[in-house]
Amino acid sequence: MTTILITIPFFAVIACGYIATRWKIINSAGRAGLNQFVYYFALPVLIFSLMAQADLRGEFQWIYVAAYGSVALFLFASSLLLARWILRMTYGSSVVFSTACIYGNTGYFGLPFVITAFGQEASVPVIICTTFDLAIMFPLASALFEKSGSLSSNQTIKQVVRKSVLSVARNPLVVATFLGVLFSISGFQLPEVADRFIVLLGTAAAPCALFALGSSMDEERAEFFQHQLWAISLIKLVIHPLLIWFAMFHLFPVDAVWGKSAIIAGSMPVAVTAYVLAQQYNTYVGRTAASILLSTVLSIGTLSFILNQLTGAWRNCELARWYWQSKHQVVLWWQTWSLCHRPKNIFNFSRPALVTTAECDMSFCCQCRWQRNLR
Repeated sequence: MTTILITIPFFAVIACGYIATRWKIINSAGRAGLNQFVYYFALPVLIFSLMAQADLRGEFQWIYVAAYGSVALFLFASSLLLARWILRMTYGSSVVFSTACIYGNTGYFGLPFVITAFGQEASVPVIICTTFDLAIMFPLASALFEKSGSLSSNQTIKQVVRKSVLSVARNPLVVATFLGVLFSISGFQLPEVADRFIVLLGTAAAPCALFALGSSMDEERAEFFQHQLWAISLIKLVIHPLLIWFAMFHLFPVDAVWGKSAIIAGSMPVAVTAYVLAQQYNTYVGRTAASILLSTVLSIGTLSFILNQLTGAWRNCELARWYWQSKHQVVLWWQTWSLCHRPKNIFNFSRPALVTTAECDMSFCCQCRWQRNLR
């Protein structure tokens, strides 16, 4: 399956949701209902099904969690310092900025995309990424807001921690992941009726989530010609996957399939959750919504390129095959010529070559073969 066949249908469904909102086919109430259905029913059921069917006792890798978590925390801190010291943003805007830089749309977009690209066995690492973002990164951003006193100056650290823990415990995606892990470890099998129900409802998760993502992109609009928006897109779509690639394949001994799934998860555009955080604290709302739209549009190219690199599909096209064959031939010609005819001192071209054309016995030397044919 080529990369185009994988990526274009996903973005086409997102475009349908965007067009439906722009043309007033669905209103804000319909959009909210669709988001509630995906968030509380379809996506949790899909996550539970994937986690319950996975062999976590044999497949789970704690080193993977360490690799992904270290990248997320490092990039979050670096983006926060960038926003505060270089971009000169306020504290609240810097927190939302750094959240948008590391929080990809792994739930609505990444999970169905990875399943289509790499198969169901690649879904577990993406679910782990989603759970880590929901359970660690989002509460961390909320705690920074609460502690700064932007919402209430009367809250203690204990109250902030309690509120963050409760918000994580009530999150349906986290609950579905936890229940799926327990079911997988227990070794039980779902009854046939329950399995059919889960398959039926879970199948609706991918198209509904993508459609809901497209419809939510029209809520807020801002000017795209702002350096902050392009900085978010650059960090999220380029730097984030590069750091994950370096951590997964050079710092930590992570399985190849899990590492590729993490790179795809890191390549996702900015998640709608960053917009929810901005709305919750009424900070950086318009530009966060614009960054979601801009990064989603730009991810059409970046995600296709990254998937091509991971799958090697780019080597199968005729243009790429011709390019690499030509490049290999040119390199071979240059190497053989340099072995025969380069000067003894490469910095003194007035000196004679090692051998002459008549003395050359390398039948594959391009220069000698060409001159022999002339004779």
